[in-house]
Amino acid sequence: MTGHRNNLERAREIARAYRNALRAVDPERCSKLDEMARQCGQRWIAPTELPPEAVEAALEAILSPRDIAEFWGIPAATLYAWSSKGRLTNRGEPRRPKFLVSEVLAVEAEGRKRG
Repeated sequence: MTGHRNNLERAREIARAYRNALRAVDPERCSKLDEMARQCGQRWIAPTELPPEAVEAALEAILSPRDIAEFWGIPAATLYAWSSKGRLTNRGEPRRPKFLVSEVLAVEAEGRKRG
């Protein structure tokens, strides 16, 4: 588990680990549970599959913290913290930040490497 995360982030990380383990042994059951989660408004647990041609555009998108939390599963509070520490560049306005998705994912990956 990665360091400096709040309880919600740790719980989500654990839930994702269980989901990934289930996906490895029973992909069909995992897909059914993913759909149940989406119907309950819990889209963060199941990754959103993008067609290959959309991946580059998605990575170059500049989104609000709320949108990044919804589509990429990284809590807005985490984005604000990274921004205040100078790890992310705000590409919006001071009170309405927006972040480049590829930069957000790079910072997240860097944090996982540090463990």
